[in-house]
Amino acid sequence: MPTPPSDRVRLLTASLDAFHREDVGTFMAMYRDDAVHEFPFAPEGMPTRVEGREAIETWMRTVPDLLTLDGGMHDLRIHEGADTLTAEWSSTGHFADGAPAAISYVAVVTFEGDLVVRYRDYINPLDLRPAFPARP
Repeated sequence: MPTPPSDRVRLLTASLDAFHREDVGTFMAMYRDDAVHEFPFAPEGMPTRVEGREAIETWMRTVPDLLTLDGGMHDLRIHEGADTLTAEWSSTGHFADGAPAAISYVAVVTFEGDLVVRYRDYINPLDLRPAFPARP
């Protein structure tokens, strides 16, 4: 008999689903006020680190202007450790210029209690080229 998902797994799954529906408010509910969201492989023009819930929300509200994930989330897998979840998935949709989007993600999400304190977002930068073209 499979083990039921933990509260953290349910929270992350619901939050990612909300983000894909452009419901940033629900997505942000998982963050602590002093959380950090990092993009270690961010292309030029995208932040590599955003500190504080308010700043993270400000950044996340810009994403729908760059990218619409109306094709949904695919192949979500979440691996759970003591205080960290690692999630893998892909998303499809389109960029602001209409170009199709197919994006691969790995997120390492660290919790304190029931809230996220650190979210490391390993988006494949090659997948983001239409939104952040390389500069000569």
